[in-house]
Parts: sequence; C-alpha cells; structure tokens
Amino acid sequence: MGQPVQQPPTWQYPPIPIPQPPGSGRRRKSRKPPRALLIGLVVLAVLVVGTGIALIVGNMGDDKTATPPNNPVASETPQATPSQQPSETPSQGPEPAPTPTGSNNAAADKVVTSSNLYAVGLLVPSKCPEPPFVPTNFALATNYYNRLLACVNATWTPAMKKIKVKYRGPKVAVYNGKVNSPCGIQRSLRAAYCGANETIYMPFAVDARAYRSNPLYARALMLSTFAHEYGHHIQKRTGILTASLERAQTMDAGQKLEESRRRELQASCLGAAYLGINSGYIPITGPLLQSYRFLIEHTGDDYARPRVHDHGNKASNYQWNIAGFNTKRPGSCNTFKAGQARVS
Repeated sequence: MGQPVQQPPTWQYPPIPIPQPPGSGRRRKSRKPPRALLIGLVVLAVLVVGTGIALIVGNMGDDKTATPPNNPVASETPQATPSQQPSETPSQGPEPAPTPTGSNNAAADKVVTSSNLYAVGLLVPSKCPEPPFVPTNFALATNYYNRLLACVNATWTPAMKKIKVKYRGPKVAVYNGKVNSPCGIQRSLRAAYCGANETIYMPFAVDARAYRSNPLYARALMLSTFAHEYGHHIQKRTGILTASLERAQTMDAGQKLEESRRRELQASCLGAAYLGINSGYIPITGPLLQSYRFLIEHTGDDYARPRVHDHGNKASNYQWNIAGFNTKRPGSCNTFKAGQARVS
C-alpha cells in the first residue's frame, strides 16, 4: 500500500463509498451461435455491472463499489434494523468510549467531544413528504433537491435554535459535468459539501444513471447522500468541523485518516437521524425501507479501489447509520468519543 491519500483541507468530503444499485447495468446482447450449437444450448444475457457512483475528492480513479445481489433482501439476523418509531433510549448502535486521537488541542477536543449538539434530544420532524421524484432531466433533479433542502432545514433549524447556534441552512447546487467551487473543481462522479461557501453539490449524471438502473434504489441513494452532506453543514455551523480540522493538524497520517472517519461517520449518523425522524412522512417504508437498509449495509471503505481508509468500513457505517435512524437524536452521533474499533 502506498502513502495514504489525504484530502485537501478545504473539502468537507464526498459521501461514503457505496455499492451499485441492484439490477444496475445493461444487458449485453448475446451473439447468435452457430446453427450446430443451437441444439441443447440456452443463451443467457449477461448482466454487466456499471462503474462506481461515489468517488473520493482528489482521486477520480477510485472505484469504491461492491456488486450486490439483484434483489436487496435484508439479512435474517441483523445486529440492528431501522425502526420507524423514535427510540427513547439509544440502545442501538455504538456506545461512546474515550480513545486517544493524537490531538494536542484541548479547546478543539472539547468542541468535538462535548458540543451542545449532543444535547439537542429528539429531533422535530419536518413532516414533509418526499418531493416529486423523477430525476430524468436537470430541471427535475434541481427541483427535487431544492424542495428537499427546505424539508431538511425545517428539522434542523429548530434543533440549532434550541442550543442557541446562529444558524442558516446550506445552499444546494445541482451540476452536470463539472463545476468550479471555492473548494476546487467538482466533477460529475461525486457529491460533496464545501464549507467555504456552505454549499452541497449534487451530481445530476449520477442520479439520472441510478434512476435508469433502479428508481427505488436511486431514491434511497439520493435521500441518504443529501442527508449525509447536510450533516457536514451541521458540523460546520456547530464548530465541530473546524475544530476537527484543527485537531488533524497535529496528527500523523494514520491519525488524520481516523479523524476523517470520525467526521464522515458522524455526518452519516446525523443524516440518518433526519431520515429516521421523518421516515413516517417521506415515507421510508416497505420497499424503500428495504432499499435504504441494503444501502447502509453495503457502504464503506471495504469497496475502495485503491483502498483509502477515510470514511469507515461497512460495519462502522452500518452501526452509525442505524444509531441515527433508530434514535433520531444527534446525541447518538458522538463519534469523537467512540473507541477506535467503532470508527474502523
């Protein structure tokens, strides 16, 4: 393994590596066999799995995908499952445990481990139904995310007011091809949050391709990705993001990757808390819940090519997503006090 790949300090990272949607790709037209071979042969189409969806910032060559089964069926004995009812006691998911991080900044340590964010309690549902979902053209995709942004704002704004954070929601920019930003050039294979202008960048080409392959899985992917990137905005407005980047300045390469995993897993947990409190209104039920479950079970650095261990493996991603979704409380998302095994 070569030198660990580090992210530019201004980027607040794309979504975690994810698998291809079930049933993705095109069926390859089989060649007509010679007449003599027709007897006793059955010609089968070959399902071709497409290229990766989410790539890491600064490394467009990454392929962080796994090939799922054609039908995403929930495992028989999961450690935890998404629940559609708020849980009064966050019994699911990781239990925080202090661990050394390599930081020498006591003030920044206090911000990330003891933020008032963790005292918000149960989030308030926005009660927004999912916006019209047909991302077949750029205008429809833009409309979807703008309306979804208003819904997510409606949950997080009162939460921030409760802990007296001066709050404003992020902006969202849907783009096609590539777009310039204060954090660098965004390309069509990634979504990301840029803290410099507090903007979430969502790639139309990725969504349109996923929708053509599997509309239901595309819905789960778009909801989860957007909620994750919004989680980075919550980190920014509460000071956690800046403090974490300050901590990283005194860390070695391995510790910086661990710190990145803590940021990323927390963003996923915060995003899942929004989805959990609003699961009855979006609604995330039935087949959509099954697709969401498949997504969070098959997301993580396990699928990175080349392997860059900066977002957390699939076990850690699943645990923190479940913690957020089931408890619906930011207090379940304190990855900065979790033991190293829980952010691996």
